Amino acid sequence: MKKLTNSVLVVVMSSSMALISAQKKVADTTAKTKDIGEVVITGALGLKKKADAQTSAQQVVTASELNQASSPNAVSALTGKVSGVQITQTNSSVTGDFSIVIRGQRTITGSNEALVVIDNVISTAAVLQQLPPEVIESVNIIKGGSGAALYGSQGINGVVVVTTKRGTKSKRLSVSLTSAVDFESVGMMPARQTMYGQGWSGGKVNVENGAWGWSFNDPKYAGTMQPYGIPLYDYNKNGVIDFNPNDSAPAGDEAASIMSPFKSFGNDQIRKFFNTGSLYQNTLSINAGDGDGYIMLTLNNVNRDFMIQDDILRRTSAMLKGGMKVGKWRFEGIVNYNHQKTSTTTQDIYYQLLQSATDIPITRWRDYKDNAYAWNVYYQNPYWNIKHLRNNNLSNYFNAIASVQYDVNSHISLMYRGNVQYTNTESNSHNDGWSSSMIDATAITSSYYKYNTTLANYYGDLMANFNYDLTDDLNMMLNVGHNYQEWRTNNMSAGGTGIQIPGIYQVWNLSNPAQPYSLNNKSFFRNQHALFANLDLNYKSFLFLNASARYELTSVLPKDNNGYFYPSVGVSFVPTKAFNFLKDNSVLNYLKVALNYSRIGQSSAIGTYSILDRPNLGSGYPYGTGPLSFVVNQSPTDQNIKPEFTTKKEVNLSFSLFKDRISFDGAYYQEDTDDLITNATTSNTTGLTQRLFNIGKLKGKGYELNLNLVPIKSNDFKWDLGLSMSHQKTIITKLTDDAKSVRLAGNSFLGLYADEGEELTIIKGIAYQRDSQGRIIVDSNTGLPQVTSTQEKFGRTTPKYIFGLTTNISYKGFRLSAVMDYRTGHKFYSGTLQGFTFNGLNVASAVDRSQPYIVPNSSYKDGSGNYVSNTSIPIYNNSNGKTNPQAALENYFGGASYNTVSDNYVLDATAFKVREIALSYTFPKSALGTTGINALTVGVHARNPFQKYSKENKGYNDPETAFDPRYRGLANAGQYPEYRTYGANVTITF
Repeated sequence: MKKLTNSVLVVVMSSSMALISAQKKVADTTAKTKDIGEVVITGALGLKKKADAQTSAQQVVTASELNQASSPNAVSALTGKVSGVQITQTNSSVTGDFSIVIRGQRTITGSNEALVVIDNVISTAAVLQQLPPEVIESVNIIKGGSGAALYGSQGINGVVVVTTKRGTKSKRLSVSLTSAVDFESVGMMPARQTMYGQGWSGGKVNVENGAWGWSFNDPKYAGTMQPYGIPLYDYNKNGVIDFNPNDSAPAGDEAASIMSPFKSFGNDQIRKFFNTGSLYQNTLSINAGDGDGYIMLTLNNVNRDFMIQDDILRRTSAMLKGGMKVGKWRFEGIVNYNHQKTSTTTQDIYYQLLQSATDIPITRWRDYKDNAYAWNVYYQNPYWNIKHLRNNNLSNYFNAIASVQYDVNSHISLMYRGNVQYTNTESNSHNDGWSSSMIDATAITSSYYKYNTTLANYYGDLMANFNYDLTDDLNMMLNVGHNYQEWRTNNMSAGGTGIQIPGIYQVWNLSNPAQPYSLNNKSFFRNQHALFANLDLNYKSFLFLNASARYELTSVLPKDNNGYFYPSVGVSFVPTKAFNFLKDNSVLNYLKVALNYSRIGQSSAIGTYSILDRPNLGSGYPYGTGPLSFVVNQSPTDQNIKPEFTTKKEVNLSFSLFKDRISFDGAYYQEDTDDLITNATTSNTTGLTQRLFNIGKLKGKGYELNLNLVPIKSNDFKWDLGLSMSHQKTIITKLTDDAKSVRLAGNSFLGLYADEGEELTIIKGIAYQRDSQGRIIVDSNTGLPQVTSTQEKFGRTTPKYIFGLTTNISYKGFRLSAVMDYRTGHKFYSGTLQGFTFNGLNVASAVDRSQPYIVPNSSYKDGSGNYVSNTSIPIYNNSNGKTNPQAALENYFGGASYNTVSDNYVLDATAFKVREIALSYTFPKSALGTTGINALTVGVHARNPFQKYSKENKGYNDPETAFDPRYRGLANAGQYPEYRTYGANVTITF
């Protein structure tokens, strides 16, 4: 290794920053980097500006950063790389769906998701997830209101601006091939008790899903061979297949019963149920061009076999992109096609697996795929589910973008950009059903349903651009235009129950087809017009003013009140270019201060036809079973409803020291939302259940800090280190005079709430009553905990603080990179933990079940009215001493004193995660010789290789998952366990 000849920076972060320069006077012999203020960034509407002119916080993720770990999902690949951005997995199956939220929540019932713009036209996160990451040039995250305001109501939650790659201008054909192979395996799994086996009431019962049976330490049974599974023989000799009531060995013809040693496998059997998943990605890119035009063709194929047998994803996509300049005309076009096929079983399969006691030899039932029930009669055999319960999806996505620009002269140009997006999704699901007259288990009704969804969107921008030097020192850029968008949706479905001929999945093969009025056969159409203007003034390249305005009309709002005005204004000042004494400064080489203000509305909570007071079909008594009657809509929308408006104020500070060896970007913002739209309950006397209307106000604030360091830098070696910290808090300052609390999701013992005076969103639930020392108060007679009569606050559901770290070390052709973050200050509900508590698998129930159970850390009120430590009063205490300890425990963990007390399942959501680690090597051109290869890079990578949760979250759920992007903080039991991915990749360019 060569001796380091350049400066070495040692940075100590504490109450101060100490900087030691090893060789201050030695010139930096590495290539001079471009002034960070001169970097051009693609923003709203495709407008390109230098970083100096940006007046709100933006952060760019480059292609190399996005693809360093070969993620097949561009949204997932952003995780941990942008401060103030939360990416949440909403579907942990083979498709792996994600949502994007920037700077927290600003609406109660509307969408908080960021707008996605791909190649200057509005798209969706779902489309971005299917776009091959290899074709992406950069992703610019617009966090603030300035710039995003140009997209009006759609840009209120921030904007993810994606720019795909263009063809080469080198006048030669370039061919690039990228291949990656990954293997996926189950990561952390939930802790479950391993002291007791299958059964109930202290005995082994083959048909039960409970783990209330024998102790694994009981010398009478430990290690002995025992029967497992549903006995399928005529035990009572009465002509009926019965269950084995006496734990005797199964008969030889007992098809579903299995002999296995009585011992705990822990989670080993569940781990073995999951396969090692595989993922293969191949991308071929061909491009050519010169100074006047380019063309690029990219083909991509993804084959994923998930950890669940037969769950697959097959995706093929193509993108053709080209552009040319002819005189004063500029033309550019993009055509995308994506074909995706998936097949999955029910995601409840994981929940069903967790219902198994740890002595169940789960994988032994892989040979009994036609038996719906295996080791119990309540939850289905997972291998039966895989074979007989399938969901199949076939999706075709087509996207075409065309733009034409005419340069009137050197100052004026006219541009039109049009886009058509078309998606057709054909889905079908079937359940083969199961029943037996010989087994006392719940029959499964066979069914078949098919769905067809078509989405057709149009987007068009007509824009005039002006660029004038008003004086020698003042430049003006003005953009004015018109935007039109429309969305068409058609849903059709058919199906029913009773498959008559097994294996034929057609509607005509159903004995009980569903009536058309009960199916989802609907069409929707909405549109939007907008006029917009954007003004940029540049004074001597150190003082910038940006102002924008958008007037938007939307069809979802009342006809007489459907147009609203959205303004923004911002200013940016660069002192290091304004003052001579700061120019060419050896310490402070860049400084920028920016301010911006915007006011944007949104109406995403209002459905396409919500303002139309349409009646609903009547059902039940006295309306019968057909489309015979209509009833009044009991959940109407206020006819005078208007958008929610968010006023955003932001200040930004950026500086760079010691030739960019230390750089900092910080933002502080405040967002005030009024006229909140939500559903609120109404008086029963009105005949309505709820009403959608404008009800309240929010106040949000937060900050983002980004520190980038280059501790070591030489000709061959460089170490880049990025640190980030973000904080966000939103308070509901007002709801209505009548309602001070709105439940967003939940049930009688747990929910997500929007409460006046509290943060948005909080999680509330039934809690234990506690004394001043935090001990659980129990009844002095029964020993049972005392719980609250109302749902109590546990905390916020979004992280209070997010800390991020990225690092890149390069030496000659080697590059080592890693991404990690730490999130804390929030709570979440674990549906997984609650799901296996009632059946005796909660580790809290791993006690001596033969002895009376005393609630840990409990107290009771003595005769003097003082709370004293409880050491003698067990649960279900009975003065005659005849309480059965085993039965008491089963009732306790399965009943209202424990199982429906949210205190037991609302956990600290703190998590540290290593998101990516990647190591690559790029061969020098000298090593490639005359092979015809211009560039060759090989690498290995890992995604999500390590996680560390809070002490109380023993792998029960990943706190980032959510069944619905609107309801973060509810991790249900159906989400698959987290998985880790390891792989290798190669990129060859000819």
